[in-house]
Amino acid sequence: MSLILRRLALEDEADVTAAVAELAAEGGHWSYRYRPDLAWADYVALVHGWEEGRDLPGDFVANADLVAEVDGVVVGRSSLRFELNEFLRTLGGHIGYAVRPQFRGRGHATEMLRQSADLLRARGISRILVTCDDDNIASAKVIEANGGVLESVVPGVADMPKRRYWL
Repeated sequence: MSLILRRLALEDEADVTAAVAELAAEGGHWSYRYRPDLAWADYVALVHGWEEGRDLPGDFVANADLVAEVDGVVVGRSSLRFELNEFLRTLGGHIGYAVRPQFRGRGHATEMLRQSADLLRARGISRILVTCDDDNIASAKVIEANGGVLESVVPGVADMPKRRYWL
């Protein structure tokens, strides 16, 4: 597999728009900060600014929203948080990721998490928190395949407990 984790680009509009719809259809989401109300070029510029901490929504921290590409197709996304606020320390973690439904079960999430952790380590973050819903067995396996060690299970948003792992 030749998965590439990279910055969002102007050419990604069709794939990301499709991914947003696919994930919404199953009750999920592409990113909490996706802004369909913006022109695509403005959204891409906004996302790139977040890496330097510019124009962050609410109490969000500096972060990178990256896309995962295989053979020229965006198969998923990874969100890297460069620090942890109270919410992220408890429930969100340093990395969040999503794989488009038709690309699941191919090892993409495992590779996305591996590359995401490498990028954070390159920034000097040696202890990385990754969380998942307690009932998300597939995500728990991805985290564990990347060396994740379960620290605890805590009550989550909307009564969904979260597993907290450290890489």
